[in-house]
Amino acid sequence: MNTALVILDAQNDFFAAGNPNLPAFEAAAEVINAAIARFRTAGGGPIFVQHTSERKPAGSQRWAINERFDCRPIDVRFNKTTENAFWNTGLDALLRSQRVGLVVVAGFVSERCMLSTVRGAVERGYEAALLEGGIAGFDDRYTQFVLEISPRVSVDALRART
Repeated sequence: MNTALVILDAQNDFFAAGNPNLPAFEAAAEVINAAIARFRTAGGGPIFVQHTSERKPAGSQRWAINERFDCRPIDVRFNKTTENAFWNTGLDALLRSQRVGLVVVAGFVSERCMLSTVRGAVERGYEAALLEGGIAGFDDRYTQFVLEISPRVSVDALRART
């Protein structure tokens, strides 16, 4: 069973001065990069999913992947228009073609995009887990709640799986 690392919304918009919980986003970025490094060492790579909307149109500065992330031109990217990264994207088809069994989800807006994508993965028959320390939201209480009700995996545990 292969494992995929799906990173949601690692976009400039969330690293702007108006983010009330910016330190949590910055800390999560470090953990996400550690997971990316683990996947690259194992011969794989991350899948970045970017939220696209009127406020964040594709190609805009707000929409772009933030420089804090080890995102390379060869990395797979998808655009999403809803909270669930599986909804009307090619993510499911890609994961099936790669024979993925476990989807590790990392990124931002814990109580919305993270939770919706984990549930979307499970609904499609995947095992799914959040990357422990690799998620953040605007309110840490919501992030903690999402972690309490969701399966999670640490970067160290990924070393054993990838």
